[in-house]
Amino acid sequence: MPKVKVFMLGRFEIVANGTEVIKSLGSSKKRIVLLEYLILNRDKPILMKDLFEVLWPGENSTNPESALKTLVSRLRATLSDYSPDLSDCIITERGGYRWNPALDCEIDVFSFEAACNDVLRAASLTPEVRAQAATLMTLYAGELLPNSDMDAWVVARSVFLHNMYLKAVQHYIVLLKGEDAHDEIAQVCRLALDVDAFDATLNLELMTALLKIGRSSEALAQYNHATDLHYNQLGIQPPEGMLEFYKKLIKIDNASKTDIDSIRAELCADDTRSGAFVCEYVIFKDIYQLHMRNLSRLGTTMFIALITISSMGDKPVEPLMLDKLMRLLLSALQNNLRRGDTISRYNSTQYAVLLPSVSYETGRIPLERVKKAFYKMYSNPSFVVSYRLAPIAADE
Repeated sequence: MPKVKVFMLGRFEIVANGTEVIKSLGSSKKRIVLLEYLILNRDKPILMKDLFEVLWPGENSTNPESALKTLVSRLRATLSDYSPDLSDCIITERGGYRWNPALDCEIDVFSFEAACNDVLRAASLTPEVRAQAATLMTLYAGELLPNSDMDAWVVARSVFLHNMYLKAVQHYIVLLKGEDAHDEIAQVCRLALDVDAFDATLNLELMTALLKIGRSSEALAQYNHATDLHYNQLGIQPPEGMLEFYKKLIKIDNASKTDIDSIRAELCADDTRSGAFVCEYVIFKDIYQLHMRNLSRLGTTMFIALITISSMGDKPVEPLMLDKLMRLLLSALQNNLRRGDTISRYNSTQYAVLLPSVSYETGRIPLERVKKAFYKMYSNPSFVVSYRLAPIAADE
């Protein structure tokens, strides 16, 4: 076992012979930053002028070398008093300072990078590759140096490590696919989504794996969770691939229903639901295309409406509150539009609605009714519902 262990992913800790030593530095931010920078750049000595820029960015000093020497001296003394194993952890070399490469030390960042590289180079699944994949997923306990994440030198490296983690995990999933290890793929995806819940590839891989092992209800739950995150946290539509996956879910769910009587019975049962039809946006687009084919043939018209929730003064709405408001608005829409109308979530603050066989005036009537129903459920004047209504021509 190494005498010294350094943890930089998810936190910054130095453990010497089982004892955590960073607490001994107290609230000295500069001493901590000095340690972080030297450890993260352990492969080379850092010139004094470069260290001064990191520690005192934008500041001028008549004697920067003296200020840095004093800081290093105090840091060395504190670490040496606290643990003899750290007495020579910072060495002077070629006009600068360096984390001692001869120190019996294990640093999670570099162990993580080595494990990632081993997985990325792997062409097949072996016990060694599985072990390295488990290692990298265990070591990546969070973003690099989260308490220093505003420093430019941390941000670039943090983004690099995050992307490296995703690439290694995604490559490992490819290897698992070659073995049809769908249960393990689902487990890996769930762990990786704790790191990056918005990654479209991981979400799709998880949903696909769940379908492969017959857990379609869990796949649908994951789909709903992922799309809600995009709408409510990012304020955007989910990626097209994720929306298209919804069709696959539907097809698989209905694949075994080959008996026409059972299909007819199911359709009739579903047809008893009151209110407008609510669907995912990918289905909404298909319904739109179907209506468009009928417009000229039947001589009818169709309008599309965009209904929006906004706050007074155009201030962003807090995500939990926005989720509540959008649920209330959906209820008002579903209960106050016709059964032949179609509703879909368009983005974080808007629903799109297809209104067949209406004019501008007759289309406004149910939309005004929706507004009144919403305000009856939630009358806070800080939030308003507005809508735009526009016709769709058959030749568009």
